[in-house]
Amino acid sequence: MSTPNTTEKMSGEVTLTFEVKAGNVFDLQKKKKILQDFSRLDMEDQERIEQIMINPKAREALKKNWKLLKSMF
Repeated sequence: MSTPNTTEKMSGEVTLTFEVKAGNVFDLQKKKKILQDFSRLDMEDQERIEQIMINPKAREALKKNWKLLKSMF
């Protein structure tokens, strides 16, 4: 069964269409670029970011240590 607005390819890639909230057109373009950049990360880096997104403990640790992490970049 296929999902509307989703095209699966033999390479294991999928094309998605979804809504993104943004305050203005410039924020929207920035978010679009960030999502495109995410799609180009290697699988290991994507999985790390996915864990932060889906794991409440990982998000809490990120919040708790944000100043330290932010100082690294």
